[in-house]
Amino acid sequence: MNRPLALFAVAAVTRLTFAAEPPVELPQAPIRLDAGQQQAIGLTWGTAERRPVERVIRTVGRLDFDERKLAQVTLKVGGFIEELFANYTGQPVRRGDPLFTLYSPDLLTAQREYLLARETERRLQASSLPEARASAASLARASRERLRLWDLSPQQVRELEESGQARRTLTIHSPISGTVIEKTAVAGLRVEPGMTLYRIADLSTVWAYGDVYEYELPLVKVGQQADLALTAYPAERFTARVAWVSPVLDSKTRTAKVRFELPNSPDQILRPEMYGTVELRVPLGERLVVPGTAVLDSGRRQVVFVDGGDGRLLPREVRVGGRFDDAVEVLAGVEPGERVVTSGNFLVDSESRLQAAESMMGMMGALGMGGVKMESARPMEMGGGEAPAPPGALPAGEKQVGDLRVTVFPARETATVGENAIRVRVRDAAGAPVAGATVRFSYTMDMPGMTIEEAPTRELGDGVYEGAARFSMGGPWSLVVEIARPGKPPVREKFTLRVQP
Repeated sequence: MNRPLALFAVAAVTRLTFAAEPPVELPQAPIRLDAGQQQAIGLTWGTAERRPVERVIRTVGRLDFDERKLAQVTLKVGGFIEELFANYTGQPVRRGDPLFTLYSPDLLTAQREYLLARETERRLQASSLPEARASAASLARASRERLRLWDLSPQQVRELEESGQARRTLTIHSPISGTVIEKTAVAGLRVEPGMTLYRIADLSTVWAYGDVYEYELPLVKVGQQADLALTAYPAERFTARVAWVSPVLDSKTRTAKVRFELPNSPDQILRPEMYGTVELRVPLGERLVVPGTAVLDSGRRQVVFVDGGDGRLLPREVRVGGRFDDAVEVLAGVEPGERVVTSGNFLVDSESRLQAAESMMGMMGALGMGGVKMESARPMEMGGGEAPAPPGALPAGEKQVGDLRVTVFPARETATVGENAIRVRVRDAAGAPVAGATVRFSYTMDMPGMTIEEAPTRELGDGVYEGAARFSMGGPWSLVVEIARPGKPPVREKFTLRVQP
């Protein structure tokens, strides 16, 4: 099986092996991958760094009218519409512009009564009876107040007083500047008190409503600035301000309404019921972050793989904080400047867990629990050259590594805890000893927390090279042998050496 297929097979077996079991956190072990193996699985790197970060809160915004700038035109007296000035929906009007004229028998009678009351008051000013003068003045005031309550403006009352003639029709004016958004008034219509004839909206400012999830609400404050993007105007950005945050949540969506306020453009291109995207950017200061794809999250713990140098990948449990668009905050577990794996880390994680599982099984065997087996946990081979020869083609313990045949064994009969001399026998394809090579090996116990130690060797002759290793405990130890020869690329192979307690 070639290298990429083997990696994917390991990943698939690992997932299938543990998918049917209850979620159990398996230990992880350091692993080593050379440059070719890293390229084969698409390994890429990122760096842990301290930098300013910000949380971006995005929500769909729906434009609406500014409720403070809406007006309804209604009457407090019945009558008939005669002449219509604002005669279509969407017509712009200014404050004080005439909307229509109204003929109202009740209003006409009230005007005449007011004029009569004023005339009576004038005539009784010279009366010698104070009660008569007071009564006339009171009647005039009451008649004037009735006209005011029926929405005659002070100017219209003055014109009535100056002319002395009741006007058959009364002109109704717009209460605000804006646009007619609803119109029921038509010429000849009989109107009753309280009937809505026009709705007028001032669109100089508009509101936008968005839904913000409850976990984001602590970051949203009244007065914050936001950006609004509209599909209709993709090249433009509009600046809004948070004006209100709902004090209650929607029980179904677990969101709260947030209202944004923004000024309209001079040509009023922002129209109610438009949809757009609202972005709130909340600066959070400087934080230690890693790329978002670097963190493997099992739900119970979060792990990153850190570059240990010379192809070593070290699993490191981390404590994460906030998550941002392209990064994750790390509260503990990595230091600024450390390199972390950002892609291919699922395959690295699978190999790390399998190697740790194999080591644990070896430890169980060393402790008298050898009856326990894990058939599916087989780590991928880390060879740097061709596939091993079929069983029986080489002596026991000897591996084919490229064009070489390599054996690893202790100088004594068995390896034990403590200092040991480890020998590497190197022969060519014909079985002849290989002299003049540079041979070194690294070794580790594939368990969490174990470091990888390096050991150079010296040539003893007859193709045998010897180096020193110190084993801290009994069990299976992984040794990776690297052989370099002049004019040829170096080759590497992984061996397992069992150490007696």
